[in-house]
Amino acid sequence: MDVLQAVAGVISIILLGVVAAFLTWFVIEVLWAEYEAWRERRRARIEAELDATSERLRRTILSLAEDLASDRDEASKALTRAMFLTTGHHDEPRS
Repeated sequence: MDVLQAVAGVISIILLGVVAAFLTWFVIEVLWAEYEAWRERRRARIEAELDATSERLRRTILSLAEDLASDRDEASKALTRAMFLTTGHHDEPRS
C-alpha cells in the first residue's frame, strides 16, 4: 500500500500543478484581452480628440483666410481710391 499511496500522492501533486498552470494561463488570457480592449478604447479616444482638434484648426484656418481676403479687398479699394486722388481724378471708382 505504501507504493500505491506514494504514486497517488505524486499523481495528485502533478494534477494540482496542471490545474494551477491551466488557471494561471486562463487568468493571463483574460487579463491580456482586457489590456487589448483598454488599448483599443484609448486609441479610439485619442483619435477622436485628434479629429476634434483637426476640425477646430480647419475652422480657424478658414476663418483667418476669410479675414485675410476681406482685408485684401479693403486694402485694394483703399489703394485704388488713393490712386484716383493722387492722379487728380475726382470720380470715385466703382466698387
